[in-house]
Amino acid sequence: MFRPIKVFFLSALSLLIGMKVTIKNLFSPPVTLDYPNKKQPMKKNFRGMVDLKPPACVICYQCIKICPTAALFLSHKTVEQDAKKKNEITKFTFNAELCCFCGLCEEVCPTDAIYLNQMYEVSVFSHDDLLSIDLMDPKKYKHLDDRTVNQPEPNPQ
Repeated sequence: MFRPIKVFFLSALSLLIGMKVTIKNLFSPPVTLDYPNKKQPMKKNFRGMVDLKPPACVICYQCIKICPTAALFLSHKTVEQDAKKKNEITKFTFNAELCCFCGLCEEVCPTDAIYLNQMYEVSVFSHDDLLSIDLMDPKKYKHLDDRTVNQPEPNPQ
């Protein structure tokens, strides 16, 4: 006789405990974000896609040597300018399919010419769009996200 009454009260108690959590969250502000319209800014140490500031590159090939997956390719030519020899980048490409986003290229660069940007939306329709991204092109990531093309470069620290 007492068992059904005990089960009823224990069931009602567990229901009230569950409702306590529900009522507490009902009146709190939402924790979700209206994602496509509002995007959460990434943290300072987020590692996105590889990006380059071409004038700052001194063509030292350290980023190429340290890359564990060989995701970067750099070639240059020597040009005579005012009776001085100067190196110019002819091709600097990035293979996002191979990249493990470790950030070693960014750490080893002596002039901070190469960095990992804050871009996190990298889905594409064609697989070929990620294979050979030309880092010398200012609109290199336009096909991925229009809003990241005019993204400010990170502040030097």
